[in-house]
Amino acid sequence: MNPWKYQTTNDYFDYLDFHDCIVEDIKIEKDIVTIYFEFIYISKDHPLNPYKVAKSTDQCKLTFYNVKMSKAIIYLDDDKEKEVQLLDLDEMEFLEFKQLHVGQDFVYEMFGSDWKTHHFCSIKLKAKSFKLEWNEFTEDAWYV
Repeated sequence: MNPWKYQTTNDYFDYLDFHDCIVEDIKIEKDIVTIYFEFIYISKDHPLNPYKVAKSTDQCKLTFYNVKMSKAIIYLDDDKEKEVQLLDLDEMEFLEFKQLHVGQDFVYEMFGSDWKTHHFCSIKLKAKSFKLEWNEFTEDAWYV
């Protein structure tokens, strides 16, 4: 039995907003990467949102499937980049999240700030798809 009440896929990417969302944990297993968030925002236009406004979720799980490439970078003060382990960005705050269709796959680019180092950082994944799961809609999104 699936413990998550709601689930959506990358087909509805344009109805999801990850700005200011905090990563709580990252797990890697073979070709699957799972990122746990404190919350994310669901647009009022998403088919699963029964409300007339964008809403926050409770804790949620974002799972990328058939991951073919992953790269994590911290941008240092001296304009240098430091490649790190994906698991090192488990306290990242998302600022921007892009989905680009490339052949049979998608490239996902996530930009934000790392709360541990206080530097800008990014995650780039090439994967077949993703699924987002959560249990409750909570309060109105901050931008409502």
